[in-house]
Amino acid sequence: MINNEIKRLTKLCLLLGSSLLVMANAAIVPSLAELNHVFNDPFGVSLMMTLPAFAVVVFAPFVASIINALGEKNTILLGFGLSGLAGSSGLWIDSLNMLLVGRFMLGMSIAICMTVINDLIASYFDGEARIRFISHQAIAVNIGGIMFVVASGWLTTIHWRLPFAIYLVAIIALVLSLKGIVPVNKVKHSGLKRIHLHDYKAVFPFYLLGLFGMLSYYLIMIDLPFTLKNSLGFNSAQTGMLLGGMSLISATVAYLFKFVLAKVGEQRTLAMCFYCFMVAFCALTLVDLSWGAYVAVASTGIAFGLLLPILTHLVIMYSVEKRRTAMLSGFVMFYFIGQALSAWSAMPVQPCRQALCTLGLRLYALSLQPCILVFLIAWFAVSEMH
Repeated sequence: MINNEIKRLTKLCLLLGSSLLVMANAAIVPSLAELNHVFNDPFGVSLMMTLPAFAVVVFAPFVASIINALGEKNTILLGFGLSGLAGSSGLWIDSLNMLLVGRFMLGMSIAICMTVINDLIASYFDGEARIRFISHQAIAVNIGGIMFVVASGWLTTIHWRLPFAIYLVAIIALVLSLKGIVPVNKVKHSGLKRIHLHDYKAVFPFYLLGLFGMLSYYLIMIDLPFTLKNSLGFNSAQTGMLLGGMSLISATVAYLFKFVLAKVGEQRTLAMCFYCFMVAFCALTLVDLSWGAYVAVASTGIAFGLLLPILTHLVIMYSVEKRRTAMLSGFVMFYFIGQALSAWSAMPVQPCRQALCTLGLRLYALSLQPCILVFLIAWFAVSEMH
């Protein structure tokens, strides 16, 4: 499909769908304390944050088969519908166990929507137009996160159920997509049922980088509120404002992504992303210095603003077209494995385990992050040789 034939409504559907990706946790974060008060089950409430990520990991490998059977348009309509119904289940369900089922189904819808949206971006756009739209996608993700968290915080003050109404935005996306999403004429590769590891050799490094990138981001997000409270004496409102500022930094960097990519190239952009993560981790170790938290916030904002667009761009660019849908679903799976691995740190812990979590965070900052940078430098050197 030619880039200039893409209608504004189609772009709006893709961007609105992309903004929904952050709703898995963002829409209920401010209401967690109230939910715990209602259900009196800290562990069960914490599962509401972690189950969507685990559901994405479990369900993502099957999305390519669903797309092959139903087509992109019908699959994304299914994803939006499931997201709206499962996400808003807290409006009418009183049982915590049933709410957890709804959260798992929400994760399934995220796996569907994220895979289809990236697949449609790859089909609708190419070249500079694709890079530009991926940049807009990252902006939508960050701006959506800010809007949903603010709206959720306000709705929580009225009633604990109301933040779940935010997920009904997915129904709006579904209605718009009935006309906005244009089916892509692609050949169904029914004969490609056997998956060989060597087919994924080119994109597997990006899978791992997506895993470590999301792991880095969520480890910082888990540790940062405690650091802000202990080292700077921030209250919840001040912490929320600073995290909102971090999202604005990410959105700004996402807007500048296309210029950075054109100036320094893919390898250096990716190295810059993980270098900023490393700086953020090192800054968090300087808890005795008041400026350490601010450096961590700025560095994390820059890193997260680059992470999704650069990896999405690289996975699409290095994917084999006949297996692109399966490769994109694999990327979604690894991307959320990072979130799932970090999720256990957010669960209620005893002091001893909390200390181990903090120690693990420091070891990760001082060992694994430099190794990732060394890998990126070696990859860049090999690419230059060829």
